[in-house]
Amino acid sequence: MIRKPPTQEAFDKLLEWLDPDRERAAEKYQKIHTRLIGIFSNHGCADPEKLADETIDRVIAKMDSLAVDYEGEPTRYFCGVARNILKEDLKRRNTHEPLAEHQQIEPHDDQTKYDCLDKCMAELPAPSQSVILAYYANRGLEKIRRRKRIAEELGITVTALRLRVFQMRVQLRKCLEECLEEASG
Repeated sequence: MIRKPPTQEAFDKLLEWLDPDRERAAEKYQKIHTRLIGIFSNHGCADPEKLADETIDRVIAKMDSLAVDYEGEPTRYFCGVARNILKEDLKRRNTHEPLAEHQQIEPHDDQTKYDCLDKCMAELPAPSQSVILAYYANRGLEKIRRRKRIAEELGITVTALRLRVFQMRVQLRKCLEECLEEASG
């Protein structure tokens, strides 16, 4: 399943909820994300960064009601959502689903997806292509270290890098949806 990143409007609401000052909100976001990665890493999760992103996505999905109803430190809310995701992850790790006997694989569909992804990546400027490929290159701790190096090379903060990659993903998603729609129609 392809994870759809939140809209820019939803992400902006999250930052506003964290702090009215955009710079402080970005710093708070980075601290929360790092803390979530630490929580998932400490519990032996295979992809702590993915689970941290999922936690943030779930909080963003509740943003309209949170901004009105939630009182208290936002970090605590994120940790509560992370606790639920940890339970789900543990359940997934402990559940073994049998493989389907004659699972049908449609290579044409996968090939179409890859072709569309190639087309959409080619539409990004060359520097953006190399940034997004490097951003998702490794796993675990090496992934985190690589992202810090990318930010340093670009002369920006890790938070600014995340926001930049977020914008690229939004652009790629829109392009992919259009390409796949054209391919099926």
